[in-house]
Amino acid sequence: MIGNNEIDNVLVSIIINCYNGEEYLSEALNSVYSQTYKNWEIIFWDNCSIDKSSIIAKSYGHKLKYYKSEFNTTLGEARNLAIQKTNGKYICFIDTDDIWSNPNKLTLQVKMMESNEDLALCYGSIQEVYKDGTFFRNVITKLHSGFIFDKLLLQFDISIITSMLRKSILLDSSLNFDNNIRASEEFCLFMQLASKYKIGVSREIMAKYRVHQTSLTSQSLSILGKERRYTLDLIIKSTPILNYKYKKQFKEAYARADYYDARWYMSNGEKKKAIQLLIKNIRVNYKYLLLLIVSIFPIYFWNKIHLIKRNRF
Repeated sequence: MIGNNEIDNVLVSIIINCYNGEEYLSEALNSVYSQTYKNWEIIFWDNCSIDKSSIIAKSYGHKLKYYKSEFNTTLGEARNLAIQKTNGKYICFIDTDDIWSNPNKLTLQVKMMESNEDLALCYGSIQEVYKDGTFFRNVITKLHSGFIFDKLLLQFDISIITSMLRKSILLDSSLNFDNNIRASEEFCLFMQLASKYKIGVSREIMAKYRVHQTSLTSQSLSILGKERRYTLDLIIKSTPILNYKYKKQFKEAYARADYYDARWYMSNGEKKKAIQLLIKNIRVNYKYLLLLIVSIFPIYFWNKIHLIKRNRF
């Protein structure tokens, strides 16, 4: 067992990337300062905000280290730049519109990581809320700690706002957020880590994640399928044996990429292209047959089911 005195010596770096995040920023910062674990630093990376974000951030004292980018970058690039400024053994992330609702988040995760030196990262469950903070639903992970790469291929559920990364593994594996990725940077990094290392999982709800009317913007939908294939191709190229070991799971993962393309086509009125992709994958998973049936009806029904069920990649 690891005592509290031992883990208190472990520094945690908390990265907050910000671009015009003044609306909810104080809530996010207050949730960090309310943590029972106190040995942390905030690396606040201002991605060229033009609102009052910098004023709010700088009012929080010396534990928050403020940096302003010289020019606006993608979120992945901003996170990489922020990581370079970290001093902690572990790295966490919180976005400006999200909240660490569990005050013991850091304590629980530092204990888990310190007790299991083979974990590359750990994460927990989330509560989804609407913009005004009212409850939408709880999203409880069904996985257990260990080598869970095959299960993540079927359903990726690592929320970056509940994640804690072991910095030494990032350095040793020469992995970081891929600058080629613009819409799914955490999927790309975390899946590469999961393909090589064990992952720690907690069922405890650790954060509140704000959702909007749709979980995927039009812009991200246009590239999400391509980025998913890019990530899967990277993993297969790096460790070819995984494609043989988890052939069925990889088929499902590539089918999900086609699904995102189908959603993009449907949003642009290209129903024929969407139907072709769904037909291609009906033998992979019955869900694509159901989506195919829905796609035959007016677009209203397709949009309705995607508002009710917010899909996470």
